[in-house]
Amino acid sequence: MKIAIIGCGVMGSAFARQFGKKGNQITLCDHSEKKGIALAEEIGGHFEIEPKKAVQGVDLVLLAIKPKDLKKTAKQIGSLEGHILISILAGTRVEKLKDHFPGAFVIRSMPNLALTCSESVIALVEDPTLTKEIIEKTDQLLEGLGLILWVEESKIDAITALAGSGPAFVLGIIEAMVEGGIALGLREDEALELTLQTLIGTVALQKANPGHPGALRWQISSPGGTTIAGLKAFEESGIRSGIMRTLFATFQRTQEML
Repeated sequence: MKIAIIGCGVMGSAFARQFGKKGNQITLCDHSEKKGIALAEEIGGHFEIEPKKAVQGVDLVLLAIKPKDLKKTAKQIGSLEGHILISILAGTRVEKLKDHFPGAFVIRSMPNLALTCSESVIALVEDPTLTKEIIEKTDQLLEGLGLILWVEESKIDAITALAGSGPAFVLGIIEAMVEGGIALGLREDEALELTLQTLIGTVALQKANPGHPGALRWQISSPGGTTIAGLKAFEESGIRSGIMRTLFATFQRTQEML
């Protein structure tokens, strides 16, 4: 597939590398010519400084710019009649994208940074204008990059809070666990390795036992034991409610960007 990627920031570059691995023909466009050329050389792609030239003759356009640059970039690109347009712009609804790119088949998406290691969550907005062929082509393009799910647009802001921003919150938890381990006398590398494997094992445990996480917590918590003592402090510290408040604050900020 011939793909134009407009914007070579962190996420745009991640998509470029992943699409390049699949043998797609990639044309990159970014305001930083130096960065764009370097990435094009890395993935065996092509660089164009002008957005209008970058989209010529391609099958699909990935829009990975900042939301504030949408109007200017849309004018530079011009018509995308009949093209598939995947947007990763936060807080930018399908209707607004269609206003700027009339005639394009618009797909609003929300990926997260785990895309770089093929373990992303990529939410895609269902839209009645998207044909079965376009949906299948998009699924094939994104296959192997993580969890791909099509949802109604009303859920995107919640997914942004939980999965889009979520890795930052999980990293905060990892950091706290590592520092706690160091405080208990472990070396930094030991604490990090133990924390990561504990998280990997816990995810595997939950997947192997679908249901409420609390049921598994009870299995780990012996009466009067060490785990229940820790869980008591966990609840007294308000960690659970703090995580929920974090998600709500992220969700609220997403709503303010509309």
